[in-house]
Amino acid sequence: MTLEWYNTKKLEKYAPDANLYFIVGARRIGKTLHFQKKSFELFKNTGQQTMWIRNKKVEFADPSFVMDFLNAGRKFGWVDDDWFTQPDGVYTGEGENVIKFQSISTFSNRRGNMTDDVGQIVFDEFMPEDRRYPKRAHIGLMSLTKTVLSGKRDAKCYCLSNFISAANPYWVGFQIYPDPKKDVTNFPDKGIAIEVCRGYRCAIEEDNPWNRVYKAGGYQDYASETEDSLWQLIAKIPKGGELHPYFVMRDGVIYGGTWYNGILYWHVYNNQVNKDHYIFATTVQEVGGRVTLMPPFFKRDLKEYMLHGMMRFQNANVMYAILNIIFETV
Repeated sequence: MTLEWYNTKKLEKYAPDANLYFIVGARRIGKTLHFQKKSFELFKNTGQQTMWIRNKKVEFADPSFVMDFLNAGRKFGWVDDDWFTQPDGVYTGEGENVIKFQSISTFSNRRGNMTDDVGQIVFDEFMPEDRRYPKRAHIGLMSLTKTVLSGKRDAKCYCLSNFISAANPYWVGFQIYPDPKKDVTNFPDKGIAIEVCRGYRCAIEEDNPWNRVYKAGGYQDYASETEDSLWQLIAKIPKGGELHPYFVMRDGVIYGGTWYNGILYWHVYNNQVNKDHYIFATTVQEVGGRVTLMPPFFKRDLKEYMLHGMMRFQNANVMYAILNIIFETV
């Protein structure tokens, strides 16, 4: 049986009514290629444009990205020979804008000039490999979709990425995570769906000898279907651990951390905080008495703990509370 390159058949079957899709999986399975074709077809069939976005403007500064964007379209006959690219998008020979290039980080600069007929958004590589996200990333994405799509009921936003980590600011912000037993996890009350890509054809075969190199360098997670689930970060608080001297207050709730075998377990703390311990708040409104504003060094510590897999959480609410602190300050 010949496997197919990536396509949206599973999303159309299991989550047809969603507006926001997150599509993650192995590299080189055709995710970007499929949505390039989908964008060209949208323009030819309806005249509507696609906004192609990335996290940072510098990602569009690579000349090879701009020059190579139409290569597949020309190869497979999806575009006319006279179509061309500019640093701000793809154009027909007559100068009509087919695809607009835009970054999350600079979108606010263009907010007053979004009058074009954009029918869909494709967010390419929404999980950067260096895990450096724009501050309050999911808020930026909501602002962009609301402005660009102007509340069009049937418009879609597709967010594509290799599976870097389930602990990313978009999923944490929306409080969603993929069910490890399903290819498509649908959240109908939120209008969001996640597809973890499995069973597709890949340009890098499993028996490719280069996979030995990727595995040795810790790079195999990006090239396989192995994924880390946020749900795996939920764990019981072990007995006999050592209480962390720094506590966190967020929305009136105090969270404590317990060290055990090199792992910091976060939990709701209902006891009296000792005088030799510290309580840090994330907002000025909660500062007062023993509660002080969270210092930058502790935010950096939290990020390092997360990147090295050194944190676990009592339940999903605790997890989202702590991870949101990290992603709000990245």
